[in-house]
Amino acid sequence: MRVLLGSSVSLLLFAAFVGCGVEEQLSPLPSGGSGGAGGNATVTSTTSSGAGGEDEPPVPPSEPQAIVVPTWRLAKVKNATDDPVRPAIEAGTFALPPEGDYLGLTWKTVTPGAAGELEAGSFDLVYAAAVVPLGAHEKAFARADTVATLYANNASRHPGDLYGTRALRSPIGMDPGDNLVVVRALGRGATPEIELFSTTSEVVFNTNDVTRPELVVGSTEEQWLGVATLVLTPGALTSVNAEVLESATFEATSVSYPSLSPRGVTQMSFRLVPKAPWAGAGTTVPVTVRLTSPDLDWPYETTLDLSIVDAGARFRRTRRSNVDHSTQFDAVMPPTSITPGAGYGLILSLHGAGVDALGQAASYSTKDWAYLVAPTNRRPYGFDWEEWGRLDAIEAFDHALATLPIDPTRTHLTGHSMGGHGTYHVGVHFADRFGVIAPSAGWEDFASYGGGAPADGPIGRARAASNTLTYVDNVAANSLFVIHGAKDTTVPVSHAKTMVSLFGTFLPPERLAYYEDPNGRHWWDNDGAEDGADCVDWEPMIAVMAATSRELFPGDFRFTTPAPWVNPTRSFVTLRSAESPMEDLHVEASTTGTVTTLTTTNVRSLVLDGDALGGLGITSVVVDGAPHAVVPGPLPIGPQTGKTETQSGPLNQVYQRPFCFVYDDAGPVAYRDYAGYLTSWWSEIGNGHGCALPLSKLPAELGASYDLVYLGVPPEKLPGGAVLPIQFGPAGVTAGPTTLTDVAVAFVFPAGERLHAAYFAAPGKEYLLFRYMPFTSRSGMPDFLIWGDDGVVADGFFDADWAVEPAFSEGI
Repeated sequence: MRVLLGSSVSLLLFAAFVGCGVEEQLSPLPSGGSGGAGGNATVTSTTSSGAGGEDEPPVPPSEPQAIVVPTWRLAKVKNATDDPVRPAIEAGTFALPPEGDYLGLTWKTVTPGAAGELEAGSFDLVYAAAVVPLGAHEKAFARADTVATLYANNASRHPGDLYGTRALRSPIGMDPGDNLVVVRALGRGATPEIELFSTTSEVVFNTNDVTRPELVVGSTEEQWLGVATLVLTPGALTSVNAEVLESATFEATSVSYPSLSPRGVTQMSFRLVPKAPWAGAGTTVPVTVRLTSPDLDWPYETTLDLSIVDAGARFRRTRRSNVDHSTQFDAVMPPTSITPGAGYGLILSLHGAGVDALGQAASYSTKDWAYLVAPTNRRPYGFDWEEWGRLDAIEAFDHALATLPIDPTRTHLTGHSMGGHGTYHVGVHFADRFGVIAPSAGWEDFASYGGGAPADGPIGRARAASNTLTYVDNVAANSLFVIHGAKDTTVPVSHAKTMVSLFGTFLPPERLAYYEDPNGRHWWDNDGAEDGADCVDWEPMIAVMAATSRELFPGDFRFTTPAPWVNPTRSFVTLRSAESPMEDLHVEASTTGTVTTLTTTNVRSLVLDGDALGGLGITSVVVDGAPHAVVPGPLPIGPQTGKTETQSGPLNQVYQRPFCFVYDDAGPVAYRDYAGYLTSWWSEIGNGHGCALPLSKLPAELGASYDLVYLGVPPEKLPGGAVLPIQFGPAGVTAGPTTLTDVAVAFVFPAGERLHAAYFAAPGKEYLLFRYMPFTSRSGMPDFLIWGDDGVVADGFFDADWAVEPAFSEGI
């Protein structure tokens, strides 16, 4: 099956609306404009940190000012597959359209509304174009709501805000003088809004997009503050410091980052260390943060207020993510009272589409026996609790266990709507983390809910984790409690009935409960006078959780995973690599006395936890007929070279640990622009942090602590003598026996203890790169991907020794 890559619009548009409940639709936009200075996207500068060029002093920063665009030329595209505008932009031939016919579309002049509103489209896409002047020394950024992409001068590309939150801002690569700006917006009734702003500042803090903690009375816990930060310079910022300035309430701190992408937006994390326990619930305290870099003419500061809340209240608690060093928050509802030394249960609750995590926590009554923690999915829509959403859920779970007084045997998983799907999805892949798995109004998978056949071949295999029904056997040791409203028109009750029927084939009745509320719609509450909404805080379900515990290291289990990168671990077994990447890995354990027998399928290598086995009194493990004596520490079995669980691919795995884009500054500028494009998408969809820098400024040691994604860097320039499974260059891309020309390629490869990646396009075909944006819940690709003007031409997985294997590929 050949899968066309199309635009990121189709991928992201699907993710934007799937799983939305009645109460979870896109929030109404606030009335009026977004305000001056780009909706509080403000910057406060301090004194100069040094002179600019030798011939003239640096231009001081300025507050952002609105750029007035009196009119736009607008046209609608009925079907995105017949879009004539994007190819013209890619070819560099698109010009400001005249009124009437241009490129087979009818263009008209429209006047934007007070908030930059353009005309809604009943077709797939809406294009708007204008010539926009920019003054000397000025740089530009945009608020672009329900917009997929912004183009400047047929060259640079930048993401908009597909969800229309009015909170996000993105740099746009305009230069002094006249600029051709093109907006590619969603149709289908959405009303695009576009506002442009100019400033002489090099950096802008978007204070509308802040991930901030709430400070709890009596606490001295260290937390983090995340601020979306726009870099407006055409060059990267290196050796960046994110500083908290000392105040009466906060210690001075400084966190170093390798770099920030040119003309990109990313979240910057600032470390908050209080000087004393917090007091004064209901008040706020200011914190001033500063950004510095030797590549900036000025340091940049902004001051934000943080709220203090009562001990025992629901609150936002932040953490620094291990995925990308960004700041993420979890909503925490403590027990009604906390006894020192006691262990409490944990309810991990996954929110629905568009729902804030604190709102999710507020839908529950306080429990006397458990903490309730609601992670964010990284954004209110995020990743449907798949891909990085799944990582966020497990990271929030692990953080709670590490920092709260929780009994690890009393942990449970629940969620509503999109979060109900997340409960099925996270539950089947991480079943041994939870005692009770309790989805409410959840949908099964994308195919049954969103429609459309799932991909097959290597691309389908890269997305296999999404096929929730395939992995339901993993919950054989759990208790399941499924809730659904009989009159739910958002997620039909048939989804619950399908899942309950499957669970019923192997779960005994005492561990499978199903409640179907006869009058319940998508969101229902039978007694609104009580705390908690019944569709999530259903008392019989909560009672089952309170009475249920789990084994930390069960000696008997069966476990199936689509790949080690999804989840390699069950009990005392960690699966490192597969014999075939095109099939699931399966392990079954049976313990009698002091001997455990493991039977595996498609497992090339694994590691046993000798300490956990010893704690169970196990002295010997028989793996596929071969006995192994149990000793303390890790017990490796099978080849430990080649692919491992942290270096297995597919492509998206490179973005599961801190990563940095490295572009060849001696090559086409499109690679630099692609770095800013990907970094900005990661911020806007995943509230994430990513760095980018030119190859000439790459520190030799960075690849030991970051996954490096090389953009346009030819093989001979890659440091460390990397052995690449695919060869590429101006003459073409060679994968196994096949050489392809006029294409782009992306693939992963190991380097030391890290996983790296390379992206490359044929000369003159760099625009192909922008057709691939990996940061959605349905964008999973295998170890390598090769595509051209007509879509994917080859894709596949490398074998366990990182060689191209035709049996695992298509198109080679």
